[in-house]
Amino acid sequence: MTAKADWLVVTGFFFAVMGVFLRIFIMMRSSDSAAVNATPAAARHLLRNYSNAFPRSGLPLAMRIALGLGSALLIAGLLLEFR
Repeated sequence: MTAKADWLVVTGFFFAVMGVFLRIFIMMRSSDSAAVNATPAAARHLLRNYSNAFPRSGLPLAMRIALGLGSALLIAGLLLEFR
């Protein structure tokens, strides 16, 4: 592996994992607002609940940026590696 491909893969993996952890955090925070006897909500419904409960939060945007950047860097690093 080249040094550039190594760093692209490592940083891409870091950003992807950070995005997944932010998504889990958002889903856990939004499930706290549901009633105890309510049926479990789907993932999009949980994200919508979080946006309604915390309208000024920047976490959903940070999650999307981290997942997108992580995916792009992973793909770029793997393409450099297989080139």
